[in-house]
Amino acid sequence: MTGILVIGAAGMVGRKLVNELIARQRLRGAELSKLKLVDITEPEVPLGAPCPVTAIACDFSTEGTAEKLISDRPDVIFHLAAIVSGEAESDYDKGYRINLDGSRQLFEAIRKAGDSYCPRVVYTSSIAVFGAPFPDTIPDDFHLTPLTSYGTQKAMGEMLLADLTRRGMMDGIGIRLPTIVVRPGKANLAASSFFSGIIREPLNGQEAILPVEDDVLHWMASPRSAVGFLIHAAELDGEAIGP
Repeated sequence: MTGILVIGAAGMVGRKLVNELIARQRLRGAELSKLKLVDITEPEVPLGAPCPVTAIACDFSTEGTAEKLISDRPDVIFHLAAIVSGEAESDYDKGYRINLDGSRQLFEAIRKAGDSYCPRVVYTSSIAVFGAPFPDTIPDDFHLTPLTSYGTQKAMGEMLLADLTRRGMMDGIGIRLPTIVVRPGKANLAASSFFSGIIREPLNGQEAILPVEDDVLHWMASPRSAVGFLIHAAELDGEAIGP
């Protein structure tokens, strides 16, 4: 049996991940035993879940919250919660409080849990950890030189994840997600949100603004692909694997 905690479960990717988990009814070769959904707004509980589902609205970065979230020792933790790039740049304190301090509190709660607790932690990082100039293909050893506060926060999170994983305190995998398109609804505060807008708005008969030159190249993935990345990371075999 596999217990799962999804932090950031009310977001677009989080909702799709939860739906996929429920549709699969299994993860890491075992049936789902419980599913805990967490976000700043209470996540919706999907119908047809094969196990008990708990939905919690909270700020996971507040002191003592992470300890409560992992109190039932979930086997797999999907950490999707973040302040997006544009907002993290405009609100320095909020970006670091959520993206760095919140992640560190979660990791510290896992480290201090005791009883040899070592969950698989899937951490959503970002291609924002990289900085220009870029090669045509970015290799695994390409240097991290983030050009934004968001990218810096994600790079710090990756290093914390890798260090605790190296020390056997958790089994972490970081995924550097590209821009996920097409996002439904209104544009969010991500600096790259216009990549969804230039597709979404014309389909709705609305004007779309392209704030970059038309020869700009960018990395993208679909929401379905993003969920596939997360599931794959959760199910990878082997000893502790870093980002």
